[in-house]
Amino acid sequence: MSAIIEKFGAVLDQKALTDPAASRRLLVAGLEAFGLKLRWKPDPRLPQSRRYVAQLLNRSVIATLKQPQQAALTSVYLPSELLWAMGLRPMCAELYSAFLNGAGAEHGFVEAAEAAGIPETYCSYHKVLMGSAATGVLPRPAVIANTSLACDANNLTFAALAKQYGVPHFYVDVPPDDSAASLAYVADELREMGAFLERTTGRTLSPERLRTALVHTQNTIENFRAVLPLRRERSLPGDVTSEMYEIYTTHIALGTPEAERYSRLLRDDFAAAPPAHGLRLLWIHTIPFWQAPVRDTFNFSDRVQVVSCDMNFESLVDTDPDRPYESMARRLVESSWNGSGERRIAAALAMAKTLRADGVVCFCHWGCKQTMGISARCKKELEAAGFPTLILNGDGCDRGNSSDGQIATRVNAFLEMLEGQAHA
Repeated sequence: MSAIIEKFGAVLDQKALTDPAASRRLLVAGLEAFGLKLRWKPDPRLPQSRRYVAQLLNRSVIATLKQPQQAALTSVYLPSELLWAMGLRPMCAELYSAFLNGAGAEHGFVEAAEAAGIPETYCSYHKVLMGSAATGVLPRPAVIANTSLACDANNLTFAALAKQYGVPHFYVDVPPDDSAASLAYVADELREMGAFLERTTGRTLSPERLRTALVHTQNTIENFRAVLPLRRERSLPGDVTSEMYEIYTTHIALGTPEAERYSRLLRDDFAAAPPAHGLRLLWIHTIPFWQAPVRDTFNFSDRVQVVSCDMNFESLVDTDPDRPYESMARRLVESSWNGSGERRIAAALAMAKTLRADGVVCFCHWGCKQTMGISARCKKELEAAGFPTLILNGDGCDRGNSSDGQIATRVNAFLEMLEGQAHA
């Protein structure tokens, strides 16, 4: 972390305790300054698609902070087409916390959450969010909506924040199987969510605008699918932050022309990229983009690259714009993150084969019981299929829960092993 970001984060943390409104204004000012840098002096090593998505996310977070009365606080897997169709902007919990981490400010909010009674073992993304709410830095949204997918924290955090802020809350319960009955059940829930949003916000849900959103979703998904064979054959210069940014376009921004544009730019960038080279890793779960050894190892490296993260291909489910609720429900019930961990492992194995990965990293993010629970089985099944797998413990959001030395040692030892096998 640079000295400037470290100082900025310290000031942000301090003001959060004494003047939360000033802390929020400082955060917005910092994001706006960073946005100018992204626009006028982007990293020249990044292709056009990666530059575009960085600016897109920066603008999105700023907008939700400056106009929270037009925002809905959501979980990452909630289908957002209903929100976009009604002129509401999703304020994704995990995205917000990740940006606080990027500002070097997550530590104070973790402390505030734990002081308010949140367990130390709670997911750090949710802990940062709740600490931000406890201090008053997180603005009051218009509504809160979330799904049960894909973690226990979703079932606790959003209900608690809805009670704290006194705002309407809608919960989409996703059964753990992908039966026809489950699909119909979730589709009906999403219809109820549309009526809930109309009732609580006074806005009208236009069927035409919802259909348009689903058209954007289908086009976006088709473009991402077209990228998969290109990922197998080519190497696109990039960084781990960009891979995390992509989660916004494969989930929260689905239904927007911006997500469709990014998917099209990404397809074009991959088509023009050089042939694949170096080690190719599939990453399971969130990536600690902020951590120096991770950035130093993977960013713009000729030695190794992350070819995909499993959060960026679990949502590539066909969409029928004429059946919007069933389509959004299918994306939830057919998600590889829904139900047993076996589905997620099977999806990772299939993608490792598709992308011709040399190895897999299963990242056990602090507080994520699902990923930790499947990690040993994941390693066993992937390695039985010929894909060496590293179980890596760390934290995607809180610097206080991870060791740079341990991460560097384990990642480099894993890469050396893969290189040794390649030359054997």
